Amino acid sequence: MKDDTERRPPETLGGDADFRVIMDHPAHLIRRSYQIFLCAFDEAMAGLPLSPVSWIIIATVRNFPSLSVTEVARRAAIDKASCGRTASALEKRGLLSIKKSDTDGREKLLDITPAGEELYGKAFIQVMKLKSLLLDEIDPEVQRQFLTSMAAFVYATRKNTRPSIPTARDADMD
Repeated sequence: MKDDTERRPPETLGGDADFRVIMDHPAHLIRRSYQIFLCAFDEAMAGLPLSPVSWIIIATVRNFPSLSVTEVARRAAIDKASCGRTASALEKRGLLSIKKSDTDGREKLLDITPAGEELYGKAFIQVMKLKSLLLDEIDPEVQRQFLTSMAAFVYATRKNTRPSIPTARDADMD
């Protein structure tokens, strides 16, 4: 029987070369980027009772009032179940109001409350700090290229998400 290393391609024989392949792999870089984002988000939003998901829901509802949970999920690019759970939690905290639609009793419409508006105002200022924490270490041209590449990646791979996450760019966002 042949040694296992004889059946493996040369680039998978271990050591520094294997490790470099792993470290430069898109999945690893995306995971590391998410870790960096979470660290920066926690720093920027310190003292504010927000998670990344609760922030995007509050921001979406604030900018597009009286939308259904499904539509908020679509615009925020989060799955409907997470959007519904988070919206309910935000309602309990007095940051959102949820009411039944006058035209479709099954549909729940989301609106921001005065307390939610106040939190949004504080958080929006911190979002600019978050942008700085994420991008200031790279020069402006690299920032532009990075954001362009990230947007292209997200758009091109949007079909690779869970089926419960509607694709926001496929529909009119007006």
